[in-house]
Amino acid sequence: MLEMPLPFPGPGPRTTSDIPGTFHPLKPWLLSHLGKGRETYPAHPRTDQLESAVLTWAADLGMSKEHVRITAEATPGHLVGLFAPQAPWHVLFPLAKLQMILFWLNTVDLGGDQPVGRLMEPVRETLESGHAPSGGPDILRPIASLRDDIVAAGGAELIPGFTELLLGFLHEYTFRQAWESGEPLPSLDQYLKHRTRTAGIVLGMWVQRLQPGLVGPGERLPGPLLQLMKQGSLLVGLDNDLHSCHVAAESGERLSLIGVICQEYGIPVDMAFSCALTLNAVMRFENANTVESICADTSLPEAVRRHARAIYYWVDSVYTWSLETPRYGLGSTDAQELVSPSCLLAGE
Repeated sequence: MLEMPLPFPGPGPRTTSDIPGTFHPLKPWLLSHLGKGRETYPAHPRTDQLESAVLTWAADLGMSKEHVRITAEATPGHLVGLFAPQAPWHVLFPLAKLQMILFWLNTVDLGGDQPVGRLMEPVRETLESGHAPSGGPDILRPIASLRDDIVAAGGAELIPGFTELLLGFLHEYTFRQAWESGEPLPSLDQYLKHRTRTAGIVLGMWVQRLQPGLVGPGERLPGPLLQLMKQGSLLVGLDNDLHSCHVAAESGERLSLIGVICQEYGIPVDMAFSCALTLNAVMRFENANTVESICADTSLPEAVRRHARAIYYWVDSVYTWSLETPRYGLGSTDAQELVSPSCLLAGE
């Protein structure tokens, strides 16, 4: 049974909408439960090289000081080294560029005063033609650079699918902007579908198909792997919501998993954290079952089973990065030590 963090005598002083105020005293309890049954991973030996290369790339593109500052703080090289530890440089660097593009979109280029509609067609044009239209938003230059890298690495056949995924990611932000502007928050079901798309993880998994030994460009991606990608994306999104809800609330954002659960069930914030942990645990169980069923299916090619293990590796890798990045402020000493038991990927 899930241990409850606080007694619930009924509506009263504990019934609050103060997400940051509730999060901070619950952080040790929250992280100790969120960390159960997980692996955490060491940094990649080329992390510093990746960080330096991405920072140089951003500066050479002429990105704004705000973009460059975020690049220095986001540690995309560390993130990529964690989730694709066996990838060669020609895969690691595009993946790091992609993570940086997603960080920039989240923090600079999709603000409430900058509607998503202004980006949709320029992004499509950039990815289809390989050239950023003149006079377009700054974010188009790194997107064109990433496209060049994917094509140079033999991934031209990935571009149409990548284009649709990125446009879908942007389209979801039209809903997010409406919710942040005062529209009623979504139902929990709507929010989970939204979060699956906006976590951005499927975009990275798509580009990772450049990695030798996986289901590569030009090959059909089996349905079970697509399902696994979506499950992994949602899990990363749920982890991120639990790690960063206090940061979002402190910056004035309305939309969060915790807020949606409070609305859905009419419960206080502290109880919503328990509900979110339960949801996370159920999704992790489903994700593990999916990858086990793929790996046990001997009718599938070895590359598909290997690819399933690589996709499964993402969730705890991104979780490891989340604990260490300064973006979420989780590295303070008040969090209990996390367990790191063996799991499906042990020894791989």
